[in-house]
Amino acid sequence: MKLCISTLACPAWTLEQIIDGCTQSGVSGIDFRGIASEIDITRLPHFTTELPETLRRLTECNLRLPCFNLSTTLVTLDSQRWQSFLDETHRYALLARQTHTRLLRIFGGGVPKEISRIEAADLARRHLKQIIKIAAAHDCTPVLETHDDWATSDEVLELVSDFSPDEVGVLWDVEHPFRKGEPPARTAERLGKYIRHIHIKDSNRIDGRSIPTLLGEGELPIDECLAALKSINYTNWYSLETEKRWRAEGPEPEVSIPQFVQYMTQRLS
Repeated sequence: MKLCISTLACPAWTLEQIIDGCTQSGVSGIDFRGIASEIDITRLPHFTTELPETLRRLTECNLRLPCFNLSTTLVTLDSQRWQSFLDETHRYALLARQTHTRLLRIFGGGVPKEISRIEAADLARRHLKQIIKIAAAHDCTPVLETHDDWATSDEVLELVSDFSPDEVGVLWDVEHPFRKGEPPARTAERLGKYIRHIHIKDSNRIDGRSIPTLLGEGELPIDECLAALKSINYTNWYSLETEKRWRAEGPEPEVSIPQFVQYMTQRLS
């Protein structure tokens, strides 16, 4: 059983607190999406000048880094913004090689009002080719998250079906396809060969906003998702993505992380 956490669940923690919290809870991996006020870890000393010490601490605690969570967004019209995303991907791909991280999470993004969905998909596929090339040079793979305007299986396949699962994977965030009306069994069946990573979370929809909860206390069909993943023989990582960084009212990590381990252990063991 491969359990990791996204640092979105513990936005106020230092690196040492993140390591200690995972070790004490029985989590065996960390998906970095920022530490404290810095969302881009490639700009932190922990992952630049102090990287050898960071790797020593992670190894000492038997912690792995399954996936880095980038801001890179495929549907980007502005050339300078796209270049900034290419630069970000280069930085993370280099760090992935150094840390033996195999996956780089990217977004499809929204469809701008200036272009049609067909044009947005064409642009996204062209940009995805560039991302795939960068990642492959550093022995890692981009994974497109089910998010934004590319959340359901049909929407995701618009962008990835021209590529092999060796070139690009899918990160199934269990919330977004469900919120758009897609049953978990369909998501798993349609995207099965591409699914490489999972974001597990729970939430309630209140006044148009998703408010994070502990697993099993919200509206998301988590057990259905787990059953669907079992049906396609999924054996990779499950990452807790309680989005406390974006929703301060979400549960505290001292509670959500141990509860995640207990919940998943009961259902996956």
